[in-house]
Amino acid sequence: MAAALLALVQLAVWLTTAVTAAAPSSGTSGGAPSMDHCVGAYLYNFENDEVLLAEGIDERIFPTSTVKIMTGIVAIEALEDNLQKEIVITEEMLSKSGGNNISLKSGEVVTVEQLLHGMLVNSANDAAIALAYAAYGSVEAFVEKMNEKATRLGAYSTYYANPTGMHNDAMVTTVSDTAIIAKYAYTLPLFMEIVSTPKYVMEATNESDYRNIYNRNCLISKYYNVNYYYSRAIGMNAGSTTQGGYAICAVAEEPATGLTYLAIVMGAESIDGSLYNYINAIKLFEWAFTSFSYVEVLRADKIVCELPVQLSSTLDYVTLVPENAITVYLPSETVVETDIRYSYNTFTDALDAPVETGQEAGTITVLMGDRILGSCALVTTSSVARSEFLYFLARVRSFTEGRFFKAFVISAIVLTIAYVLINAHLRERRLRKRRR
Repeated sequence: MAAALLALVQLAVWLTTAVTAAAPSSGTSGGAPSMDHCVGAYLYNFENDEVLLAEGIDERIFPTSTVKIMTGIVAIEALEDNLQKEIVITEEMLSKSGGNNISLKSGEVVTVEQLLHGMLVNSANDAAIALAYAAYGSVEAFVEKMNEKATRLGAYSTYYANPTGMHNDAMVTTVSDTAIIAKYAYTLPLFMEIVSTPKYVMEATNESDYRNIYNRNCLISKYYNVNYYYSRAIGMNAGSTTQGGYAICAVAEEPATGLTYLAIVMGAESIDGSLYNYINAIKLFEWAFTSFSYVEVLRADKIVCELPVQLSSTLDYVTLVPENAITVYLPSETVVETDIRYSYNTFTDALDAPVETGQEAGTITVLMGDRILGSCALVTTSSVARSEFLYFLARVRSFTEGRFFKAFVISAIVLTIAYVLINAHLRERRLRKRRR
């Protein structure tokens, strides 16, 4: 009996522990947009750790300008505490820089903060090289740190040969690795602050008048191309090389819904002036914001069941409702009435009064197909007072049905029978003596 009672208590404790499960992976079904003219694409939701689309993510490709995401990570982690540190631009720095630049000059004195904006806003290669020298004294030492960081983050298919993204046959990555690196960069407030800047005004230096530095990510700024501006975008990186094609790694958010997405498109083509890195990224974002949302799959006022109440003369049952609502990230087209089902249980078949409002009496689990979306406690909706008379009768009944009472009655009967038998035996002996 004691073992059974202990088992029931343990079961009750287990059942009252609410467990909320992550929303099931949505995969690439449900009308995912086609990814045209690119090697790989990826779409991820930060708040729910959900991969919504992944195509060609393990193909080895040239990283192009996405290299600067790692350059930004390494530079910020090395120099963030000294953003006003002055760096003197040298001929050696400039000799290793080609391609896009912000026209840094030999002998020019600039700050770490200015270089970070030049590199992350405008994707300037001369700023990237200068940061490499400022952080670790040389490009080679800086690139070594970039590769070490990639390995520590788990981007095992990535190898860097320079901090700019200028083509090098040895420099490779994958969309999957780029996603790992981008997710880490997203956790760095300074990085996200800078890459979200449409225009940065670099103050005049000893060698130059002020510079207007525009974001080369056309989702963020209209300066280079007005066709791809996307109001929800909050930054990262875009660029291209002849060998690697066009790439973009972008983050967009919708504050009203509290949802933030990472979209990556790499190895994209330019056809008749249309840039498919931007076209596909915008398609991904629009699909995500339109097709997924937080769906209330369990209302807090949903009456789940009724539970009988004993020992009360006023009410003979109470209703049970969820302790809280459950809202889950799901396809927006989810129809709760038909797509969601519930499984519940109660701790007992009936409650003994008194019952308090909000008293835990069971659990409910929310399911979509075979997937658990979440669970919570079931609680009573009203209080029920106890009838002292019924309580007294119940105690009497409980006492009379108890082992102690039964043992007492049996003992009394046995003793009574023994007493009668002994008395009878003694009377018989007395009678025998008299007859003699």
